[in-house]
Amino acid sequence: MSGRLAGLAGPMLAVGLALSMTASHAADIDAVDVHHDGDRYFLSLEVHLDAPPSAVFAVITDYENIHQLHRRVRESKVIRRLDPRTVEVFTLVKGCLAAVFCKSIRRVERITEIPPTELVATVIPEQSDLASGTVRWRLEPASGGTLLRYDSDVEPDFWVPGLLGDTLLQASISRTTRDMIQQVEIRARALVEEGG
Repeated sequence: MSGRLAGLAGPMLAVGLALSMTASHAADIDAVDVHHDGDRYFLSLEVHLDAPPSAVFAVITDYENIHQLHRRVRESKVIRRLDPRTVEVFTLVKGCLAAVFCKSIRRVERITEIPPTELVATVIPEQSDLASGTVRWRLEPASGGTLLRYDSDVEPDFWVPGLLGDTLLQASISRTTRDMIQQVEIRARALVEEGG
């Protein structure tokens, strides 16, 4: 995975899940759009998760354990809490494109929480390997679960291999996203079953 992919692993996590959920999962994809324009990568997704918004929110705001949602996320931790609804979070993501171009990406984001319906994360470029980036999670109660509306845009602050790199990057983003969203749903459902 290239540096762009690594930096996008979090933002793109929703797409992959949407594309590969099996009948054993309740997630239903309503809409997915992944594209890039110049150096910026964009993802928009709507997916239904079989867990209530409060449980999904609890999983995506468990910042110290984000690294458990996917093997490419090597580290995650809270840097500091600025106020009850604003936190700065560090993640380290590592990946390779075609097992040839490998990169570790540092990302620090300022996250604004509006429990249990919204989370907005903005990259702090001077502390990250990204020139810019924003991720927005919107959670709405729907059909006994959650309608997740996910939008992100990310601009890496490093070189990514040309056209082939972009193609591989988008495919890898989809896989990573699928796996991570699936874990969000699994962990949110477990919270509900545990009564949390």
